[in-house]
Amino acid sequence: MQKIKVENNFVWIILAAIRIYSANFLKFCGYMLFPVLGQILGLLLIFCLAGLYAVYLPELMEKYPAFKDPSTMILCIIGIIIPGLLIFMKAFWDYLVAYGALNSVTEGFLTTGRIYDYPAHKATVTRYSVKFIGLWLLYSIFWLVSCIPFFWVVGAVLFIYFILIFQVFSFEPETSVSGCFKRSFQLIKGNVFRTLLIMLVIGTFTHVLFVQGFSVFFDFTKLTQVLSELFQETLVGYIPIDSINDKMLSVNPSFDMLTPVKTANFFVYQIVAFIVIGFTLPLRSITWALWYKALNDEKPNRINNKRVTKKLDPEILDRANRKYKD
Repeated sequence: MQKIKVENNFVWIILAAIRIYSANFLKFCGYMLFPVLGQILGLLLIFCLAGLYAVYLPELMEKYPAFKDPSTMILCIIGIIIPGLLIFMKAFWDYLVAYGALNSVTEGFLTTGRIYDYPAHKATVTRYSVKFIGLWLLYSIFWLVSCIPFFWVVGAVLFIYFILIFQVFSFEPETSVSGCFKRSFQLIKGNVFRTLLIMLVIGTFTHVLFVQGFSVFFDFTKLTQVLSELFQETLVGYIPIDSINDKMLSVNPSFDMLTPVKTANFFVYQIVAFIVIGFTLPLRSITWALWYKALNDEKPNRINNKRVTKKLDPEILDRANRKYKD
């Protein structure tokens, strides 16, 4: 297959990303299955098992005096949360790795026309784990600072300029952590408006329209009602709703008071949103990988007067050729 040429046109970028994602939807869903659902499963295990322990603790203390010992209680709590915590941490790490691996997947598709060998693509990130973690730490600090009201406007602007840091990490592996931010800034400079349009279109689809559509599906299939009743009987029962209402009413007398049903429905909606946003991560990654490649053709990074652009790992290409050889 002839290599797909990326066009420097934001409409082409969006449509191409949607085509690639749609044509390989099941493969992308399979890849994101554990990173997304594993986080939910881990958290549910933690809270459900801890809740059951709290419910049966008085009975256990009455039958077995050893449970009255604080050290025993702490050990039991640790033992209860460890399985769910391990599942959550593994899924969360895989989700973070996907930010880099999906760039390599996109490059592979542009070169071979196929989606293949996710472990090899993940290796393009894990072999630089220290730098990758450093990139996420610096990015997290940026987000924390941006949450301060005084920095909202500056943070919003810089978010546009830093949107390609993970693409720089993947395609220019020689670039340092701080260099990823600088390089992204360089690429976006002069292309802010088009980048913002891409963000608005893709963000509206993945964070609003798809979420609302999936919520309607949950309502139609009665899954919302089933999960809401489950949360009302478990998680919501441990939330001091009355206390929260009293505090909020003291601040705002017109506050719409919380109820167990409203609170449970809120958790259901958050889960739906998390699932949809998580499973559409490949669409966003493909979009920004294509946008990076388009802008990189305009503004190639130069080190020692030589153009620097990462090529697809020959090992990955070799696997593709062997696996899909006619």
